[in-house]
Amino acid sequence: MHASRHITLSSALVALCAGQAFGLTPPPPPCAYSGDMAEGREIASSGNWPNQFVSYTTYDKADRTYFYLEHCPSGKVLRSKSQPHSLKSTGPRDSGEISATLYDALASKTPYTMGDLQALMRDQGVPTKRLTSKRESCACQTYFPDTVGSKTPYKKDAK
Repeated sequence: MHASRHITLSSALVALCAGQAFGLTPPPPPCAYSGDMAEGREIASSGNWPNQFVSYTTYDKADRTYFYLEHCPSGKVLRSKSQPHSLKSTGPRDSGEISATLYDALASKTPYTMGDLQALMRDQGVPTKRLTSKRESCACQTYFPDTVGSKTPYKKDAK
């Protein structure tokens, strides 16, 4: 497992335990750190954003990071992929650069669409793919439970 993932998971667990002790931090969604999958890869983290968007990340055997952005009501998903972590060069395909670009855009006050974010990533040379999910994701069920619509409701370990 990639060293930074160990640090991230350890830090998250420490923060979670400390927060729960003081009643400040809600527990992470059940899809984070519990074996739920996206395209056959375990979900390592998830988050929520304005306009009913969620994000989650996975890693592959080539040690690349996959970033997913999903619009919960529509099930539309934008996936972007980093270069392998073993490549020491930095640049727009570095996972740190991808996450900074994507998450800064999501956190900005500027309105955005899935197409806007895909264009932003592609302009930087980051491979992207658009998908439409027919099943409710764990992240959507956790953060926006009223957006299942016509999708199959989330169920742990559903294939």
